Amino acid sequence: MKKTTLSILVAGLFASPALAQQAEFTGSLSVTGISRNLDSQNPYLFEKYRDLSNGFTGGTDLWRHDEGGRMRLFSENLGRDDQFIELSGNRYGFLKYSLYNNNIVHNLTFNAITPYSGIGTNTLTFQGATPPTTNTAVWNRFDYEKKHENYGGMLEITPWATSPLYFRATANQRKTEGQLPTGNAQTSPGGPFVELPMPLDWTTTDVSAEAGYSTKTRHYSVLFSWSKFEDNNEFYSWRNPAITAGTAATERSTISSSNELWRVVGNAVWKQLPMASTLALRGTYAVGTSDVPVATSFALTPTGVRQANPSATTFDGEVIYKTLSASLNSQLARSLDSRIYLNWNKQENESTQVVFTPTGGNACDINPVTGAGLTTCTNDPYHYERRNLGIDLQYRLSPQNKFSGGWDWANIERERHDFHESDDNKVYVEWKNSSLEELTARIKYQYLQRRSEFGWGDINPALSNTNLFRFYLKPFDTNDLDQNMVKLALDSSPVQFLDLGAEMIYKDNSYKDVALGRTGDTRKEIYLSAAYGDAQRWRVSTFFDYETTQYESTHYQGAPSAATFPAAVSATVFQWNGTVEDENWLVGIAADWLPITRLRLRGSYIYQETEGTVDFSANHPAAVIRNIPDYDSFTKHTFDLRAIYALTRSFEVTVGAAYEKFKYDDAQFANYNYTQAAGGQNFLSGAYAFQDYEAVIGYVTLKYYLR
Repeated sequence: MKKTTLSILVAGLFASPALAQQAEFTGSLSVTGISRNLDSQNPYLFEKYRDLSNGFTGGTDLWRHDEGGRMRLFSENLGRDDQFIELSGNRYGFLKYSLYNNNIVHNLTFNAITPYSGIGTNTLTFQGATPPTTNTAVWNRFDYEKKHENYGGMLEITPWATSPLYFRATANQRKTEGQLPTGNAQTSPGGPFVELPMPLDWTTTDVSAEAGYSTKTRHYSVLFSWSKFEDNNEFYSWRNPAITAGTAATERSTISSSNELWRVVGNAVWKQLPMASTLALRGTYAVGTSDVPVATSFALTPTGVRQANPSATTFDGEVIYKTLSASLNSQLARSLDSRIYLNWNKQENESTQVVFTPTGGNACDINPVTGAGLTTCTNDPYHYERRNLGIDLQYRLSPQNKFSGGWDWANIERERHDFHESDDNKVYVEWKNSSLEELTARIKYQYLQRRSEFGWGDINPALSNTNLFRFYLKPFDTNDLDQNMVKLALDSSPVQFLDLGAEMIYKDNSYKDVALGRTGDTRKEIYLSAAYGDAQRWRVSTFFDYETTQYESTHYQGAPSAATFPAAVSATVFQWNGTVEDENWLVGIAADWLPITRLRLRGSYIYQETEGTVDFSANHPAAVIRNIPDYDSFTKHTFDLRAIYALTRSFEVTVGAAYEKFKYDDAQFANYNYTQAAGGQNFLSGAYAFQDYEAVIGYVTLKYYLR
C-alpha cells in the first residue's frame, strides 16, 4: 500500500482550513479479505488487468461538505497492483482540483522460461558454446508484464463566481516497467528465431495549460500541451545462437526511442445563431521529435560483420501534425435538423532520409520498374493527408416517426507504394418509430464505397517474383471496397416490470479485383435481452449474444511464373484459398433480491464460447494442405454470488464467492514445445501458452458508513 501517498491525502481531507466552517462528513470506508484457490500453469488471463492475490485490500469514498464547496477522497484496491486513489473537490464558482495515483497492471504471461540470463536488463546472454542448452529444466524463470504507475492532477480556476474566464492545468507522469515478449530472427527470414524478454523502463510526462472564455452563447479556448517519452533502454543486446564467433555474436534490437510532442489547440463555439444554429471550429498544430543513433554495421551468420555505410549516423525524427475542423448544427425547419461538418488533417514527415550502401556486393533493394537489384536502400518517411466532408439530416414526420440520412466523403493521400490515394463515399438512411406504446423500432442501412489509386499498376510483373507479388497483391485496408451494413434494434415493454430488447447487425465487405489478398469478409450479430421485476425488491435479467465473422482470402505458395499465374506449377508451387471463421456465443443471467429489509442477495452467471476454424483449398490436386479445426477457440464460465447484510445503520458486511473456468484450444499452442527444431533450432519462452485456468475466489467486505 502507498502509505505515504494515502496519509497525505487523508491529512488534506480532514485538516483543510478552507473547509473548517460547518463541515459535514459522509461516505464510507471498507476493508476486504480475499482468498482464492487457483489451478493453472500460466494464469495470466485470470489476472490480466487485476490483482486478485490472497490478502486484504481497502477502499474509501469519503465526502466533506460545507457552504463553500466539497471534497472527496475515493480509493479502491489499496495496496494492490491496480490501486487507485483520488482526492478531488471544488470551491463553488472559484476552484476545481484533483490529485490522483492510478496504478495499472497488464499481465502477459506467468512462469515463462529462457536459457538467457540478464532478464530485466538490456543485455541478454547465455552460458557456454553456441547454441544454448535445450535442457529446459535449467532455464531461468520470469514473468512477462507491464506495470504502470501514474501520478497526476488537475487544477481549474475561475477568477470570480460569475466570470466567463477560466484557467485549467493538468500534469501526469507515468512510470512503466516490465518485460514484453519479442521474436528475434537468428538468420534470414524463414530461418530459426528466439523469443526474448524485451526490458521496459519508460517514463512519460504530460503537462497542459488551457485558458478559456465561456458564456451561454460562445466559447473560446486555447490549450498548450507538452509530452515527453523517455526510454532508458532504447536498445537491447542479445547473443545470437546462430553466430558462432566474433563480435557479430551480439545483436542489437530497437525498443523505443525517446521523443517529445508539443501541441497547441484552439477552439471556438458560437451558439444561438440564426435557425438555432451552433457553429464549432477547432484547429491543432503539433510537432513530434526524436533522435536515434543509426547502426553502422550488422551481423552475418554464422560469422562475420557487414558494414552498412549509412549516409547519417543519427536519425533525427520530426513529424508535424495539423488539423482543422468545423461543424454547423441547425434547425432548418420545425421538423428538420441538419449537421454539416468539415475535417482536415495532415501529417508531414520531415525526418532524416538515411541511405545505406552495404558492403558485400549483394542487392539491397529491387527497382520496381526494371526488376534490377540495387546496391543502396533507404527509409521511406510516411506522409498523410485526409479531407472529410459530410452532412446529416433528421426529419420528424411526427413525434413518433423520425427519419435520418447522411452522406460522408473522405479523400486520403498517403505516402505508400501500393495505394497512393483513396476516396471513401458513405451514405446511410435510418428510421425510428415509437408509434406503439410498448414498442420502439430502429432500422439503419449504410453503404460505403472506396476507390483507390493503385501504385503498382504500371510495373511489369514478369521482371521478378517481387514485381509479380507487388502487381497482384492488394492489401484490404486500402483496396477498392463495397460495404453494405444493416442494423435493426427493437425495444419493448409489453407489461409492467418487463423489458425486452433485440439488436441485429449484418455487414458485408467485398474487395474488388483481388488476385492475391483478402477478397471479402462478413459479420453477423444478434443480441437479445430481457429483464423482469421491481428493482426495489427483486429483478432478474438475462441476455444472449451471437456473432459470426468470416474472412475469405487468396494466396500463392512458392515462386510462380508470370506467364502462367495464377495456374499451379507443381505440388509445391500453387494458388491456395483460405477461409477463417469465428463464432462467438455469450449468455448471461443475473438476479437481485431483497428478501428482508437488511439483506440483499445478488448472483450472476456468464458463459462465453468462441470457436474458430481455418479451411484451405488449393488449385493443384497434389498440394499438401491441412485445415485447422481449432484456431483461437475457448470457453469461459464465470459465476458470482454475494449476500449484503446491514449489521447496523452504519455497518454493512458482504460475503461472496466467485468461480471462473477458462479453457483454450489453438493449434498454434497445442503440444507446446520450447525448443522446436523447424528451419533450425528455435528457442521459445512460453509467451501466451498454457492459458487454461480454474479459480475459486471467496471474499468478505466490511463497510462502515458515515451518516
